[in-house]
Amino acid sequence: MLRAVAPGASIDGRYSLGRFPLAHKGMGEVWPAQDTLLKRPVIVKFLDAAMMDADLLRRFRREALLTASLVHPGVPIIHDLGEHAGRPYVVIEKINGIALSDLVAEQGPLPIGWVAAIGAQISSVLLAARRLGLVHRDIKPSNVMLETSGAVKVLDFGLAVALDDERFSRITETGQSLGTVGYMAPEQILGERPDHRTDLYGLGATLFDLLTGRAPFDGVTTATTVRHQLDTAPPRPSELRPEVPAALDDLVHALLARHREDRPATAADVYAVLAPLCEDLPAIPGVLDETAEEVRGYCAIVGRVPRPARSEPSAGEQTDLDPERDLRHAEQLHAAGQFRAAARHLRRLAEDRARQHGDDDPLVFDLLRRAALAHVALGEHDRALRQLNQLLRSRIQADGPEHPAVLDLRQEIARLSQERTASPPSPRQPPGADR
Repeated sequence: MLRAVAPGASIDGRYSLGRFPLAHKGMGEVWPAQDTLLKRPVIVKFLDAAMMDADLLRRFRREALLTASLVHPGVPIIHDLGEHAGRPYVVIEKINGIALSDLVAEQGPLPIGWVAAIGAQISSVLLAARRLGLVHRDIKPSNVMLETSGAVKVLDFGLAVALDDERFSRITETGQSLGTVGYMAPEQILGERPDHRTDLYGLGATLFDLLTGRAPFDGVTTATTVRHQLDTAPPRPSELRPEVPAALDDLVHALLARHREDRPATAADVYAVLAPLCEDLPAIPGVLDETAEEVRGYCAIVGRVPRPARSEPSAGEQTDLDPERDLRHAEQLHAAGQFRAAARHLRRLAEDRARQHGDDDPLVFDLLRRAALAHVALGEHDRALRQLNQLLRSRIQADGPEHPAVLDLRQEIARLSQERTASPPSPRQPPGADR
């Protein structure tokens, strides 16, 4: 039975809710809470009881899993997922900082260096999201926080979609808005399929707001705002703030282009323009504290780490997941005799695929099977058999014992077992070598 969430309630015997909810947004209520086990503040988001149905419940849980898969310092950590009084909840890292919307309301337009620094960090998050095929769809100042260290966190993936998996969250089917008028891209307004350039539009609108203290499209009514977005040329921040550098002015103008093909190709292109403008950041009174020095030292070292040699696209090229291209790369590694590298690459592809399509996706099984068999060429029959038998158990659980793929896998295991008896044992592997 569904019940209202009460102030001070104990959730799962671990999370003690605060006195008042922080907000009622998206799919439900957002509460401050205390993790009584680890003695730390957290945020608990509940699914709205009035919206509850089986499909929305699935979307809510998938949303948490999808956000948890986006491992990036600019995205809040998902700590837990559960159910209380018939209502599912997700526990999220509490951010110590201020929303950009509140920052602009308090201090007015931000220094140009800080606008660039914030935009560059958001671009980095969007690059990570795109690698997972994920589109946020609601980039705006109130969904971005500036921590006291100067680091940025992109919040609320509540409208996010994974482009190539229809099972991922599409909560707008419940009748909610697609995003925020004035910040969401024209293709969202028109109900067209979004892509990574949809988030670039939201980033452009956010940068305009930070530079000028106002939204780029702000009509008297929602209808007039939408009409301006669809029918008028995007504004330039230099019209309201003449000292905006030409490179930044052109970038924001391009990000707000009516047609997505006229926007920058990737978030990497945006980052390349913003990063050089981040020098000599001034203090922001009442916002930054001494943790900025700690984070600065950490990031300074990370910034010196050399880029690994890789066959993936460069910063200005396309970075969408391409299973056929990546599989060809694994086959090239195998053909070149780099069997262990091929196995690692295949397992990474399987992990990426599982994040978007689930562990029971047929291609995930095939990639893991290929990864296991790559060890046969190294004479590691025992290792290959352990991985294949583990895969067999998972496949039986997903498809049943009589599925053709299960029968084929059994035959492959039997054949490999016979080969092992006819071959000398491989050297003993160290602990954890199966990875």
